[in-house]
Amino acid sequence: MNREDLIELGKKIVAFEGTEKEVDEMYELFSKNVPHPNGANLFFYPENYNARRDNISEYNPTVEEVVDKCLSYKPIIL
Repeated sequence: MNREDLIELGKKIVAFEGTEKEVDEMYELFSKNVPHPNGANLFFYPENYNARRDNISEYNPTVEEVVDKCLSYKPIIL
């Protein structure tokens, strides 16, 4: 999938378009098509999110920001 496809898919995930099963499938599809290990989780939670110290209400990225972050991820190769 290219960036534009991922953005469209991300918008559907964030808007919760479809049934729960359909959204789960979109969530998995998104995560499988980006190198970031947290993939679609980044739409709702920041990296390294800790409920004890982080205020989730301050996290409000755009779909484009999440897609770009996921696509720019480079794993550490040992």
